[in-house]
Amino acid sequence: MIRSGDHSLIIYALIIYSIGAITDYLDGLIARKWGNTSSFGSFLDPIADKVLTNAALLGLMAIGVIAPWIIIIIIGRDIFITLLRIYADRNGMPIITSTSAKIKTAIQLSSSILILLMLSLESGIQLIDSFGFVVDITMYVIAFLTLYTSVEYCFQNKQLLNHLFLEPRIPGLKSMIATCFGIGYSPFAPGTIASVMSILVTILPISHFQLQIATVIAIILAIPSIQYVETLHGDDSSVIVIDEVIGMWIILSMDFVVYTPAILVLALILFRLFDIFKPFPINIINRKKGAFWVLADDIVAALLTIIFLYIFMIIQIGSNLLLMR
Repeated sequence: MIRSGDHSLIIYALIIYSIGAITDYLDGLIARKWGNTSSFGSFLDPIADKVLTNAALLGLMAIGVIAPWIIIIIIGRDIFITLLRIYADRNGMPIITSTSAKIKTAIQLSSSILILLMLSLESGIQLIDSFGFVVDITMYVIAFLTLYTSVEYCFQNKQLLNHLFLEPRIPGLKSMIATCFGIGYSPFAPGTIASVMSILVTILPISHFQLQIATVIAIILAIPSIQYVETLHGDDSSVIVIDEVIGMWIILSMDFVVYTPAILVLALILFRLFDIFKPFPINIINRKKGAFWVLADDIVAALLTIIFLYIFMIIQIGSNLLLMR
């Protein structure tokens, strides 16, 4: 909606976002007042906060209001904290939240609402340009608070971090690579989450060629890492998700792939379908054991996705040419 530039759609986005922010605040308040809190609710509520706040920020980044590096800092921090929460929840350990983190969230929500309100006006872009320095300063403050709260979380949850990094099942870099820094330990579809997270690379200022190089490096690092983790968790364990990331990066590194929301979503859906249902020849590869074959089935799934994407884009281009006649 934000990216469309349509004022009516931006107004709808503003209304939906505002309702989401208000209800997000009220549900926690009501739950605490009536004593209806639960561990699941306490776990889910901050995740909902992050989804809500980041959705608007991503939209604002797409139209050039917010710099990509700020989004990378914010989303990177949120992923780290979310993974920390998942690990704490799975191990029955408490995680301490801070007041400054809540202040950061409040500033993010209020600033996003204010910017959306400005954009909903006919002269919205001009207003943003006129008060650009205010928007920039606000975003710098949010970026600073994001980094500050990350450090604060680490200090406040030293026991949890010690447990995380000293735990025998996550002894070093190989485990971190294979599980993509803990994403593999998510109880909720770790492969899909890793695939979604891998798309974040598209907001970085890198070329397709640079992503191809990064993918090759990832493959080189992945094989020994997968071998190591398989000795701990068994063959092709669900905690191994680096193969999903590599598969998505192979797709995204193709020169013809355009980083539009529609293409990215289509690529993700196709890749996950191939990876989950494993049609021929993926089903044959999947029967083989070893780190190479763990990677191979996702690479083949990526290649099949690339073929389908290419066909789709050719059809789309052909349709556009016909419409132009």
